[in-house]
This record gives sequence, structure tokens and C-alpha cells, in this order.
Amino acid sequence: MAEHALDFGRFQLRAAQRQLVVDGQPAALGGRAFDLLLALVERRERVVSKGELMDVVWPGLVVEENNLQVQVSALRRLLGPQVIATVQGRGYRFTAEPLAAAVTAPAGPPATVAAPATRDAAEAPSAATAVAPTALPPAAPARAGARHRLLVADDNKVNRLLLCRAIELLGHDVAAVENGRMALDALRRERFDLLLLDLEMPELDGFAVLEQLARDPELHDLPVIVTSSKEGVADVARCIELGADDYLRKPVNAVLLKARVGTSLERRRLREQQKALIRELSAAVPPQEVPAAEVMPPAAHIEGAVLAARVRGAESPPGVAVSAEETLEWLDSAQTLLLEAVVGHGGMVVEAAGDGLVAVFAQARPDAAHPVDARLMAARAALEMVELLEVYDAERRVAGRAGMAVAVGIASGPVLVGQLGAPRRMRRIGLGAPVRLAARLAEQAAAEGRGILVDGATRAGLAGRVAAERAASVRADEPGAGASDLYWVSTG
Repeated sequence: MAEHALDFGRFQLRAAQRQLVVDGQPAALGGRAFDLLLALVERRERVVSKGELMDVVWPGLVVEENNLQVQVSALRRLLGPQVIATVQGRGYRFTAEPLAAAVTAPAGPPATVAAPATRDAAEAPSAATAVAPTALPPAAPARAGARHRLLVADDNKVNRLLLCRAIELLGHDVAAVENGRMALDALRRERFDLLLLDLEMPELDGFAVLEQLARDPELHDLPVIVTSSKEGVADVARCIELGADDYLRKPVNAVLLKARVGTSLERRRLREQQKALIRELSAAVPPQEVPAAEVMPPAAHIEGAVLAARVRGAESPPGVAVSAEETLEWLDSAQTLLLEAVVGHGGMVVEAAGDGLVAVFAQARPDAAHPVDARLMAARAALEMVELLEVYDAERRVAGRAGMAVAVGIASGPVLVGQLGAPRRMRRIGLGAPVRLAARLAEQAAAEGRGILVDGATRAGLAGRVAAERAASVRADEPGAGASDLYWVSTG
């Protein structure tokens, strides 16, 4: 007898078996993480508060909020960061589009995911708690078979014909133009899902097209894959800086073309899905509940928390040969993970260097409907950084790469945030004693080989919510600011 399950692409949730299946194989998932996923899926029509989730996942227990974040991060690693959206000050929401599916044969042992040890077997979900097929939305067509409209801009007729033919073989509709000016006219006249852009063209070259796309509010989100025979990293870097999603060298390999086109179209779909979700949620969120980082004025004195993060292991250890390209590649990946943690908790990056960043978390107004302490947001972001980098480091070590980790410092107090520079070279800045102290704490944490070091002002906002212990052996007082006790935040 077939059992109903919840299917969302590569992943399938089997509530009756307490099992998550990925690509047809049972995934290694803890009982708490499974309960959290099931709770989010069953309540996917709304935002679920953190308190409600903690009551469901840890019934009758008093636990710290960072335990919930750890489980959310574990699910995001399995399902992708876009599947569970963070709604600042409110909670989480499951954003995937589930499809009804019938399970005719189990993918493995029926108890792949164990229930938490604190629960009796009688309390484990039964078949009656599985998501009923009548509660699911109508099945949507598989994304892999969707047709999209692509535009090819290339002044070489042979290249245009070959690219158009390759795209048609992928199952998409395609149009072609012979210069950049015609490409912009076509994009403003009709809707396209992706642009394949040559760099060297008459009238308007590829660089100029990218610049105009970036300034056009209707087109700046259009995915662009640059196709060019130009050699050198400088041109690739310039294209990426101007907003291109990818770069393919001519002659274009058909296998690479298929992969890059598919990836770019999926990114566009996810961006549009995210925008729709944000519009939906914004309509229900009063102005005072907008994340503090989104309402910071161009220049202001604020009360908040400053987070400084530094990746340890950026330099190759003695005797280990690592190419410059490989080093930059993994640093870019590390930066992506750090930025994800900051943005996911309402922070604003004010400085980003090769091996680290500095972010500011603004204190919510006291009259906000759901005020969240900036110190707590910064600590949660730091905990997620540590966890994400630990997972990434484990993957690198399996591949024989050198170890890496992140060291974080957090200091709280008054900060000046603003922007400096000419309009086209504008950058954010943060000034004040907490900025300098947070950087020193990150350096101290790196020197000690530890994770997260915070000052006393930050620790006061974490009491009872995030575990921390006094750091007896280190001090990093800001000159003129008085002594401050320091604390190590528990990352276990």
C-alpha cells in the first residue's frame, strides 16, 4: 500500500517513516532537525515564530535559542539556504513549493531518522500525522522541462548560429542580435530570461551593455553569461564586477553551456520567488518590524553591536603548496558564508576584506512590536558563521586541503555608520570604539585558536539566551573606554 509523502524537487519528506530522502537515498538527519522541518512544512502557509518552533521541537524543555539556529542551519545545508527564509523579528517560513507524491517503496530502513531521546516512542508521529494529499497544492510541472526565452548578442554570424542552435537543443526559445545597442533595445521591448553576451561588438560592446543593465531598474536582475575569446583574468573579473553571472570562453563547450544556462535560470527563478515572498511578507509586517539594517539612514549615530570576523588559515602552512587561484577561490566561498550569516540576522556589512569582514547590527526601537536585541542578533550571526565554516572546513579536509576556521569579536555601544566616496565609488563605513574593539577581539580569538570573543556590554544582552564563560586569560580594552571583562561564547 502506497504511503503519501511530501515532495519538493530532489527532496522528499516521509512523515510516517520519520525520513528525509535526498536523490532517492535516506539523508542523515537528527531527530530535532526532522521535527523542525516537519513543523515548518505543516505550517508553510505562514511565518512560524521561534517560540512556537521551540515548543514543538523541545516540548516541556527550556533550551537556548541558539539550539534552534543550529538545527535551521543543518536543514539549510541539506535543502539549500533558500528553502527556509528568516523573517527578522518574527521567525521562519518554509518557502519551497511542495508537490504531492506517492511512495511505493521505502528508500531504506523505515527508521532512518531517530526520534529525540527525551521522547517516548508513543509520542513519535504516526501515519495519521503525515501530510495528507488534499492539503497539498496542485502539482506543478518540473522545472527541468520549462522553456525559457534567451537572447544571444554576438557580432559574429557563425557564433550566433551555433549558440542559437545549442540553446534550441536545450529546449529553450532563442533570439539573436548583432550588437550591444540592439541587445538593449530587444531587452527593453520584450521579456527574456537570460542574456548571452559577447564582449567585442560594434556600436556598444559587452562592457557598456553590462554597465547599462546595472543602472536599469527593470533589467539589473537579468542573468548574463558573457561569452568571449578574450584571455586573461582581468576581463573576467571586470565582467563579474559589472554584474555578469558567469563567463564562458569561446569556442563554447556544449556541456558547460548547458550547466551554466541551467544554473543561471535557476538563480533567476529563486530571486523572483524570494521577491514575491518578501512582497507578501512586507504587506503583513508593520513598519516598526522592518529589520534595523534595512532602515539605517545614510549617516547616523546608532546604538548597536559590531561584529568583526576573520578567517583563520587563509595563509598556507609551511610545506603546503596552494596556488593563488585556489586560495582566492576558497576565500570567496568563505566570504559568501560569512555574508549569508550577517544578512540572515539583519546585519549590515561596513567593511569586507579578503579574509574577513566587519558588520553592524542596529538596536531595535523600544516601541517595536517585536524588538530583537542587536547583541543577540550579532551573536546568532557569529554562531552561524562558526557552524558554516566548520562544515566547509570538513569538506576541504576530506579533499586533502589545509584546515580553516573563523574567529569572531563582538563589541557593543554607540557607532557612527554612513557612506563615503563619490556616487559611483560609494562605500559603507562604521566608526567608533566598538568597531576598533571588535576587530581587536577577533584578532585575539584568532591568536587563541578560539571561536567567538565578546565584551561585557555584549554579554549583558546574551544572559539566559546564549551561553558564555568569562575569559580569564585575555583582555583587549579600548584605550580611554575603561576596563571591560571579556567572554567566550559557547559554540558547542
